[in-house]
Amino acid sequence: MSHLYIEHLNKHLIKKNKHDVGEVLDVLPFLTKRTGAIKGNFNQVLGEFVRFNSSLELDSHAYSEIETFTTDEQNKYSEHIASKVEFLDDSDASYDFVRFLNQYLSNEDEIKPIHPYLFNYIPNERFEGEFKKYAQFLSETLALENNEIKEIFINKKSEDILTELVLSQLDGLKEAKWKRRQYQQLLAPLVKCYQEDLIFLSKHKDYFLASFPLLTHFYTLMYAMQLLFKFEQFTNANFDEVTPLYFALEWEAISKRRSAADEILGYKFIKENAKKLFPHIHTISHLSHNVLQEDKEDRLNFIPYSTLYDRIKNKGESFEQEFLHELKEWINLYKKLPFTNITIEDNSETLPEAFKVLFACLQKGTSSSVADKFGKNIEDLASDQFVKSRGSIGNVLNIKHEFLLLITAVSVKDKRIPLNELFHEFEKRGIALDRYSKKEVMNLFDNLNIIDKKSDSGDAQYVKPIL
Repeated sequence: MSHLYIEHLNKHLIKKNKHDVGEVLDVLPFLTKRTGAIKGNFNQVLGEFVRFNSSLELDSHAYSEIETFTTDEQNKYSEHIASKVEFLDDSDASYDFVRFLNQYLSNEDEIKPIHPYLFNYIPNERFEGEFKKYAQFLSETLALENNEIKEIFINKKSEDILTELVLSQLDGLKEAKWKRRQYQQLLAPLVKCYQEDLIFLSKHKDYFLASFPLLTHFYTLMYAMQLLFKFEQFTNANFDEVTPLYFALEWEAISKRRSAADEILGYKFIKENAKKLFPHIHTISHLSHNVLQEDKEDRLNFIPYSTLYDRIKNKGESFEQEFLHELKEWINLYKKLPFTNITIEDNSETLPEAFKVLFACLQKGTSSSVADKFGKNIEDLASDQFVKSRGSIGNVLNIKHEFLLLITAVSVKDKRIPLNELFHEFEKRGIALDRYSKKEVMNLFDNLNIIDKKSDSGDAQYVKPIL
């Protein structure tokens, strides 16, 4: 019995005449043709994400189609709402009301989401294909069929009459066609944090409307960085825990000796190794074409090195040796594919060694330009918001004032917690701070009066809820 689907892989790649993940699910929405579209435009993904997660799509033929949300004086949607209101005076009152609605509902031709439901109406006007990939990725990984998250964006309930009037006149959504599953969720602890944080924020409407984009942006970036870090650990990776990466606060001065400038647990590691992301994904996709697949109804699951190795070992020594033999056979075949031409020697004697040999072959057989462009999608995600240039030190992971308050709010939630526990909550979300940054945080929180100070020790200081 074949353990690794060698014949299938060989035929598939020869037919494609290029690298391809085959029947295996994707894990990231990145493109090999780097467009930089996501750079500075992450918020434009959110409408598509919310609709995808609710199985809805915009109906372009509905009366309230999205182009009516403009600051144009002929705003048909504002006029439509105004027509539902009875004015006691002359037409000037109606005209003024329409002008007010224009400003209330839009900002420079963009929808102003005054209610979570209105995120459904944010259009995807540019980079449609790429942003749809992000939307499906977010839905199938971070949201992952969470009904509470879905309810946030399909519930039209409102506490004020004007918003209720606006929402009652919206009729531009329809049920979306079924889409084939595309992405495999790998980082359950990080996903759990995102879902809990988002649901908590939804209880505070105004803050939620302002912070939902930033929170989702952060978790998308952290998810991608965590995957790269785990892949580089090969069979030693633990996907049941998040590896904190060091950030620095935007307003503090740092030196090259600071943890945020570290080559292993800072952005330097991510930047230098991002080009390995493409060959890692394709190496693992090759390995995932195996007999150990638990669910083969649609596409094959993406099984990382460490997970696959554990499953193989659980089958016994004989199975492990047979898998190793077949993997070495596949390495030899891969090196002879028309588009690879690789001369790397395979001296592996164990599966972990063979995994690394196959990766080395994929790395050598992949166009350096393709791998570089694919990896730099992380840089595009991080730019502007989560990375800052520090002169000769280079780029480091960055925390702005607004984001610090947001991540503190979701970490503390509605009950005060010890300061040391707050930093532990940060780490659960992938954020590590060295002692200098922690001191800066303490000083800021003290000035903002959100610390209950029993003594100077971290254990005796409590951070109060922000919301």
